[in-house]
Amino acid sequence: MANILELLSSPGLEAVRPLVGPLDAVEVTGVRLEPRPDRLSAIPAGTVAVLLAPVPGHLLDVAVRDAAAAGAAALVLTGVTEAPHGLPAEVTATARALAERGRVAVLYAEGDLAALVVAVERAVAGSAADALARVAAAAREVTAVAGDPDRVAAAAGRALGVPVELRAAGPGEEGAAAAGPDGEIRLAAPARPGHAGTAVRSVLALAALAAAGGGHGDVPVRSRGRLLAELLVAPQDQAARLAARGRALALPVDGWHIALRVEAGGLDASNRPKALDAVMSQALTLLRTWDGPAAAPGTTTAPSASSPQSADSVQWNAALVDDALVLLSTWPADPGTNGRRATLARARRVVDRLAGLRPEAGLRCGVGSPHRGPLGIRTSAREARAAVPRGAGAAVAAHDAVGLDRMLLEWYASDTAREAVSELLAPVLALGPERAEPLLRTLQGYLDHNNSPARAADALHLHRNAVGARIRKVVQLTGADLNEPDVRLALQLACRAGLSAHPTEPATTTGGTPDSPTTQ
Repeated sequence: MANILELLSSPGLEAVRPLVGPLDAVEVTGVRLEPRPDRLSAIPAGTVAVLLAPVPGHLLDVAVRDAAAAGAAALVLTGVTEAPHGLPAEVTATARALAERGRVAVLYAEGDLAALVVAVERAVAGSAADALARVAAAAREVTAVAGDPDRVAAAAGRALGVPVELRAAGPGEEGAAAAGPDGEIRLAAPARPGHAGTAVRSVLALAALAAAGGGHGDVPVRSRGRLLAELLVAPQDQAARLAARGRALALPVDGWHIALRVEAGGLDASNRPKALDAVMSQALTLLRTWDGPAAAPGTTTAPSASSPQSADSVQWNAALVDDALVLLSTWPADPGTNGRRATLARARRVVDRLAGLRPEAGLRCGVGSPHRGPLGIRTSAREARAAVPRGAGAAVAAHDAVGLDRMLLEWYASDTAREAVSELLAPVLALGPERAEPLLRTLQGYLDHNNSPARAADALHLHRNAVGARIRKVVQLTGADLNEPDVRLALQLACRAGLSAHPTEPATTTGGTPDSPTTQ
């Protein structure tokens, strides 16, 4: 049998609030609705007595005294008014003293009193219904915080009414374990007899999977999908927090990402979410089947010597974002040209297969470029969105920098755009074409490669020190803070538009010698 403290953890009793008196002094034997407080002296010991009507303060003192004399476990008040200090106005200092001395808990409840009685009876009996209710409550609670072991353990403990700890089980305890991204997660809780013990074992098994990141079932995948959706649409300053949650859920945010965006242009807005939700499951099944076992989140496969970026090292995740499906392929290192081609081929294959299954959906797909890290997910997804084909023609298209340059040229043709670019780059342009052009090309390459001097140097055939020197020169001239996303975007657009409008051959080194660090 349980005392009041343990009882209050039971599903259905969340709205019951302790007021005064000890919660662990008497074991609960039953519950009754009591319309007349003057009959409390006759209730059986261990009863939870639920008063059907408010009791004035001077009568509450008597009610508490009678309940204590009968050995009641608790007296539940209903329909009382709140006083400024947080306790109901009817709970006097005398009532408090009587409750403490008589070892009876005084509680407050509102809402459906019949449901409260049923929940108490179920918990007292320790029946299969109570065990099932606890497992159901735990399923809701622990999956909501999946990937966070501490919060999962706390949620499981609340559902069970017993402490759940992150450690191996000892003698007289129940335990469960699951493999997580950072090692095995182990949970322990006190053993319970009968149906309560069944609930403990079931909840621990579920909680261990949730704490470890969720395994590979539908609920954990949906959790990663929700997190991915948040990462795609949240403000930039929240990316770090969401990335940390992603790591806890085994979402590989730190790899190299290529995003696919699938839109259902053949359906009206009301039918798209349901259709794309079904398409998501089908697409993930196809892609993970084609790409092998490592495509499932949380697994890793060593690349083969002959293919450092083999398909077996790709992981796939998905999210529904603003009436579209985003499929994210993640690689442990830069997939390069071969990886981009392989991803485009997979996109064409999966869209072709899904279009055969759902011809009415009018599926179209855009494929982004590879980008690294949490911000790389967002960048590739933006590129995929821009690449989605419109109108007749192929159903799948990849982000094309040349096509982007054509769009920027059209934008740059406006007087407003030319004035904005000229103002932003004025200190650099003032150096004259011969000195400005190498600086702008280096800045464009640096920004295109996520502020990486090494990658920009490789793309531009320059020494890394030369790239660093040129970027420092640009910052000195413009005063731009290249750590600010908005500034980076503005400069990136300005460089692309300006250089596309006045194309010249890129600056090259002479005599096969890398630029010196002082090259401007």
